[in-house]
Order: sequence, then structure tokens, then C-alpha cells
Amino acid sequence: MLPVVATAGPGDGLAGTKHDFSNLGGGSGVVRCAVCHTPHQAQTQQLLWNRAENGNTYSWSDPKTIGGTDYPTFTATYQGASAKCLSCHDGSVAVGDVGWWNGGPVISSGTKITGANQIATTTGDMTGNHPVAMPFPWNGVASSYNGSTTGAEALHSGWQGDPESLGIVLFTDDGAGNISKGATLGQTGIECTSCHDPHNGSEVQDVFLLRGLLGSNSADYLCAKCHAK
Repeated sequence: MLPVVATAGPGDGLAGTKHDFSNLGGGSGVVRCAVCHTPHQAQTQQLLWNRAENGNTYSWSDPKTIGGTDYPTFTATYQGASAKCLSCHDGSVAVGDVGWWNGGPVISSGTKITGANQIATTTGDMTGNHPVAMPFPWNGVASSYNGSTTGAEALHSGWQGDPESLGIVLFTDDGAGNISKGATLGQTGIECTSCHDPHNGSEVQDVFLLRGLLGSNSADYLCAKCHAK
């Protein structure tokens, strides 16, 4: 079965969104949270993650941005949130493919994400999509994040100094592969969840679980929360 048809509004919480999987599994017992998380036998301790691993390496075809920042690569074991999002959104693993449920093995719904909601290809090609797992020059200072450093030709005036103050979520890479929520000078980056809240929390303002508005001229225009253009 597919996830429930979205009926919730922006910021109303998980129930009734496209991430509400409470009807998945055709009566096999898979409940809303267990498609992504489990209290026992998790694939990783981080987020108690329950998704079946796909083994992809995600990358972009361009080597660098026009500012000289290297486009990132990352695998399913990368600790940043983007790897978790792509465990569904690359279309390579069925939505219901979980690692553990009620003492049993993987339960697969057989349904994989395709179409507009498939962000990467099934082999991990992210070309044509906004970069993630990427450094952000927080407070106008070059950052190193996920093995990439803000390019020498990047115009820091082209970014907002503090997107967190505008509702965007930033992350810190400690240099040892550990990614945590919150910005740190010189170690800050963006992930899928910088702009999207998968749980449709109170800060969500628009469709696609966005932390800002699309097609708006207001201060809540999503792109302008990071880009000063």
C-alpha cells in the first residue's frame, strides 16, 4: 500500500502527511514511525534508524561550484540527515523496506518512490538537484564540511549571514565524521533537513514540508533565507 493521502496542513504534525505511513504494510503491523525508526535492533544508533541500506554513493556531475567549492559525495553511512532522506527518495529501496519490526525480518511494501519525489537516481546521481552535505559560510566565514571547503572565489555577500535566525536548520561537522544540529563557525553545512522538516513541525510554512514559502516576495521566501540575492 502507498502512504496515506496527504490531508494535513503545513505545520500540523506528522499525521496525515505524505510521511504518515500508518497504513503501510497491508495489515502486517508496520506503524507510522517504524518505517524510519525503531526502539530496538536499529541499523544505526543515530536516530535509531530502521531503513534497509541501499549502498549508494551520492554525487553530482559537476566537480565544483562557480565559487570553487567542491561538490560533495556521501554514502548511506554518512551521518548527515541527507543520507537518511535518500534512503527512500532515490527510488532504489521500497518505502516499507525496514530492518526490524516486531521481532521479524525486513518487511517490504514493494512500492518505491518515483516521479517528482525521486530526488536522486537509483544509482545515486544527484545532478540537477540543490547540493546538500555541503559547507555553508555561516556569519561570512568559510566552512569545512563533509570533506569540502567553501571555495576561494565564493562571494560571501551572496549568502545570508545567519539563516538559523530565519528558520533554516544548519549543522556542524566536527571533522571526525560526526554531524550535529546547529552552526559552528568554520564547520557549518546544510542538509536536506535545512529546508525540509520531515515531521511537519510548527515551523513548516508550505507544501513539501518546507521551512519557508515558495513563490513569495515576502521575508519568508524560502530561497532568500539562505541566498542574499
